[in-house]
Parts: sequence; structure tokens; C-alpha cells
Amino acid sequence: MPAAPAPDRRADLDWLRVSAFALLIVYHAGMAWSGWSWHLTSPDSIDWLREGMRFLNRWRMPLIFLVSGAAIMLALGQRSPGAFALDRVRRLLVPLVFGMIVLVPPQVYLERLYSGRFAGTYLQWLPQAFIGTYPAGNLSWHHLWFLAYVLVLTAVLLPVFLWGRSPSGRTALDRAAAMTARARLHWLMPLPLAACILWLAPISSNPNGLIGDWYGLAYDGILLLYGAFLFGSRDLLAALNRQRFLSLGIGIAAYASLYALFIDGAVRPTIAPADRAAYALASAVNTMAWLFAIVGFANRHLTRRPAFLGEATEAVYPFYMMHQTVVVIAVYWLLELGVAPAAGFVLAVTATFVGTSVLYLVAVRPWWFVRPLFGLRPLASAARARAAG
Repeated sequence: MPAAPAPDRRADLDWLRVSAFALLIVYHAGMAWSGWSWHLTSPDSIDWLREGMRFLNRWRMPLIFLVSGAAIMLALGQRSPGAFALDRVRRLLVPLVFGMIVLVPPQVYLERLYSGRFAGTYLQWLPQAFIGTYPAGNLSWHHLWFLAYVLVLTAVLLPVFLWGRSPSGRTALDRAAAMTARARLHWLMPLPLAACILWLAPISSNPNGLIGDWYGLAYDGILLLYGAFLFGSRDLLAALNRQRFLSLGIGIAAYASLYALFIDGAVRPTIAPADRAAYALASAVNTMAWLFAIVGFANRHLTRRPAFLGEATEAVYPFYMMHQTVVVIAVYWLLELGVAPAAGFVLAVTATFVGTSVLYLVAVRPWWFVRPLFGLRPLASAARARAAG
């Protein structure tokens, strides 16, 4: 008879985590044909793909930060601040450093090769892999910026998370959540995000680069707190469950307004200063409405835990770390071979999932000394978690 689910495992949360990162892989596989500049950019773009990615772009990373905020509270549990901080260093900083040394350099190399800035083998290029910072130099964290942000934001917000698990904090949050659910005050949650877009985005620089990215840090930090708040309250989850179709309708209307008023098919729309307030509010409402709808539908329908979900949840982290290197390798050869854009996108997605799966199953999952480099727990504790969840 299977063991009962562990009290800190939520089927809807794990489904959302797996789905959000799967979407991220598809998104990155399509970047070369989006018409936006990327590490490798095809001269031919796919308009329908760009529009689909533009829609996803409004809530895909916010969903990941929302889920991560809930995961932080679960991981904190009753551990001491020191033990939790050490765990975050092991599971975030170690994989980040490893990724910057091992996983990102092949991406930069193929970008230099494709653009004609270097000619030679990877071994010939490797001595300059860590000279200067990207884009002028070669040292970068590329897609692993998420790990750096979560690490820094977790450290900054740790006092808030510690208060939230205390008896007084738990009581205050339960009361706030009950009142929020009863009066539908969660529809005020877009306002801090709109303030970030309106006031911090214009004075920020270096997106995803941490230093100077005041907008990204504030926006993502708010979403981490929102995730802990939403998933920590049965009342709020029940409210989002009941209002899922309302949230979906508001999301559709908000995105239609954004598109009609500010995007209108432009590859890179420019927002006039006079329109920034309206854009900020519409953008924030759109993002939160889609997040509310997604969480509500997940809470309603994704309540079962099939056998593969535990395996998939464990695989998410290494998949996230490795996938973009596989994407860049696949896209480089597809562009070199002149594969048609639509076929190239399909092949890039397929090659990424297959290639990353093989690497995970053969080179990462079985090896105790490799697992920590990808943020995985030791084999014995991982097996117990899969059996429990």
C-alpha cells in the first residue's frame, strides 16, 4: 500500500512547478525564430510563434516566482535560520557556480561561432570563456539568473518568511487571508506590481543582471511573497478556485486591452511616457488575473498525484539547468543546416526534451557526487521523498 502523501507536498503546487518549467523549455526553444534578438537568431521569424510567446511572457516567469515563494515557505519548515541559509547556499549558489563554469560556456561559444566573432574549436575557445562579463566578455549566468535572484531575494526576505511561520505571524496572515478572500481584496494585489512597472522600471538597468535591476528585484520579490501568502491559505485558494472563470475572463480582457492599445502587432512595442500609468496597471492586472486563474484551475483539477509526478518534480531543477545548453546546441545545427523555421522550432523542442532527458537519466540522476551540483538531494532522501509524495 502506498504511503500517505507527506504533509508538505501539494499536488497542485508540484503540477504547477513541472508545467511552468516545461513551458520555459518550449519558450526558449522558440526564441531563435521569435524575431527578438537572442543568443542565436534566425533571419526568418514565425509571427504566430512570437505572438504565442508574447502571451506566455506576461505570466510564465511570474508563475515560477509565485510557485517558488510557496516552495520557500515549505522548505523553511521549522528549521533554524542558519540551517535554512546553509541549505539555500547548497541548493542555489553551488548549482549557480557550477552552471556558470560548465553549462553556460558552450552557449556563449556557439553564439560567438554563429556570429563570426570566433573561429575554432570549443577547446581553443575555452581559455577565454571567463574573460570579461557578457555581452562584451564571455562570463555569464545566462538563463541561470533565476537562481541568483531567488538566492538574493530569499536572504533579503528571510525575516518576513520567519515572521510568517511564527505563531503571531501565522495568526495575522490567516486573518488577512480570510478577510482578503471574503472581500475579494486579492484584486488589489496588482497595484504593487503596477507601481514597480511605473516607477522602478524607468530607473532600472541590466535586466536579469542583478546589479541595477531594481525593477526586477522588487517585482520578483513581491511575487515570492504573494506565492507564500496564497499557497499558505486554504481560504484564498478556495476563493481562487471558486473565481477561476472570473479570473480567466479578466485575464482575457486585460490581455486584449494590452494588445490593442500598446502592442498592436509590433515586434518590440514602445510605450509613450504619457501612457505608462495605463500600461502599468493593465499589465499588472493581466499578470495577476492569469496567475489567479492558473492557481484556481490547478487547485480545482490538479489534486491527484500520479506516480510520475514525484519523479518529474525532482527532475525539474536539473532540466531547468541543462535545457538551454541543449537548446542552443540544437538550434545552432538547425540554423546551420538551413531547416525551415516551423520545422526547426518543432525539432528544437523535441531535441531539447529528449537530449535533456538523456543527460538527466544517464549523467545526473544516478550519481551521488553529481546530484548536489544540480540542487538535488542525496539518493536516499530523494527516494524517501518520492515514496512519500
